[in-house]
Amino acid sequence: MTNTTHQPRITSAPSHATVFVWIFAVSAIWHYTSSSSDIVNYWFHYNPLVTPLVFLSIVSAFAAALFPSKTPALLIFAGGQIVAIFLRFPFVADHLVMELFLNLSIVLSFAYLAVKRRTLQVSTSDIFELFAPVGRWLLIVMYFFGTFHKINPGFLHPESSCAMPFINGFPLPEVILGHSLVQNAAIYGTLVLEALAMLLLLSSRTKYFGMLLGMSFHFIIGISGYGTLAHFSAFALALHTLFLPSGIGQRIQSESLLPDALKSASAMQVLTVLLVVMQVVLALHLGTTGNGYLVNTLFGFFGVCLIFVVWKHGAIRQGDAPYRLKSPLWAANLIPVWLFLHCLSPYIGLGTGGTLAMFSGLRTEGGVSNHYVITKPINLFSYQDKVVYIDAAINPSLLAASKSGQGVVLFDFQRHITDKENLLLPATLRVDGVTYNLTDLESFKAFAAEHFVQQTWLERKYMSFRLVDDPQPRQCRH
Repeated sequence: MTNTTHQPRITSAPSHATVFVWIFAVSAIWHYTSSSSDIVNYWFHYNPLVTPLVFLSIVSAFAAALFPSKTPALLIFAGGQIVAIFLRFPFVADHLVMELFLNLSIVLSFAYLAVKRRTLQVSTSDIFELFAPVGRWLLIVMYFFGTFHKINPGFLHPESSCAMPFINGFPLPEVILGHSLVQNAAIYGTLVLEALAMLLLLSSRTKYFGMLLGMSFHFIIGISGYGTLAHFSAFALALHTLFLPSGIGQRIQSESLLPDALKSASAMQVLTVLLVVMQVVLALHLGTTGNGYLVNTLFGFFGVCLIFVVWKHGAIRQGDAPYRLKSPLWAANLIPVWLFLHCLSPYIGLGTGGTLAMFSGLRTEGGVSNHYVITKPINLFSYQDKVVYIDAAINPSLLAASKSGQGVVLFDFQRHITDKENLLLPATLRVDGVTYNLTDLESFKAFAAEHFVQQTWLERKYMSFRLVDDPQPRQCRH
């Protein structure tokens, strides 16, 4: 007779690729479940274009979150996000531009391996080895421009700096929040933290500290009562996990604080379902009440768990694979270069939207630059040369810009009133200091003949612009 003892069931540890895909997929869902305006506009009201794309994004990301080790699920996720983002382009958030680039690198990596090996049986780990360096550079580029764009009076002045509302979003006494030392620490500390995190991530010896510093910074952004920015912060946290060591899955699997019952793939699927259900339920609460504290709380719990894992298991150990910032697929390395050039757009006369200039206070339109380094726009292109100021209007969208004292880039104004809504008359506009009273069709045609230019499909599809603020804004602008 053989004596037997009960042995806990040993499950295979997830790969680094599996860990990242799960986190990336969950963060993608947060984009569509943490914006009250999107929820109201596209969940509670049906938009024939955007609403189906929103749910395509959520469903495809959910598939990858449930099966993060399966290549078909990863491709469904990447393909779904590409379609959803591209069809809405260029009117998408800055981090969705980055997500588009990352998903393109995923599909490109799979296609390259499938053709090279003449088989569709390609593992997620092999795909990951090709696209992970791309994602690492996307984060580094984000930190570079997140710092560089902010070197202007709009961000560096407490009255208009977007560092202030984030700090004010925490329940601290006014005597602390209003102190000049605290305000300047928030402003210049932001620049220092983003720049330092970028530099630390460049080296295998220091990337552990770069992860902890950068993730803590974006965690604070995500839980601030200023708004609900789980969508941006969750994606930033996901990108940081690309810098984890290759053995992270085995370390998580051996973590003593994690119950054995939660170490199986089926248990993770149950937790994934619960998390996604919570995201959706809290999205409905946010859309109904406009109050985002529950969304921020759920993100906060997610962020704490993730930062704890990085703190305990994120350092390189003997036996980990080499740290790579260069993809073995040379074409994939061009994607971060594309993002870098895209983010230079405000300074060379191209678009200002989707260039990681959010919350920066940067102004480069109308021949005026408020940047302390690039003090004059480099006019390689003319898209930002003319700005329309609305003195009087009937269209609600134009009236909102008028009330806020902001202008509209002429290219964007033309596209808006020819693609989205007709210009309601009468309207009073100013361009280059000249006032135009548009009272009838003839006066509008005269204005259009003087200022409108032919716009190609590619220009309309790619160019994105923010509303134009003063060189010294009076308040924080997103």
